[in-house]
Amino acid sequence: MTEQRQFHGLRLYVDQLLLEGWSITSREPLTLKRGQERLQHLHGMLLSA
Repeated sequence: MTEQRQFHGLRLYVDQLLLEGWSITSREPLTLKRGQERLQHLHGMLLSA
């Protein structure tokens, strides 16, 4: 099976955020939340939402 991920660095960053207590609340688009903070994956970047 071939690797399909396009944003390897972003994946590592998301893994770190998960270790720091962030939670994935949506997968399309990827959205992470910790308390009142929210990050959303748009155009290859995680942006504060």
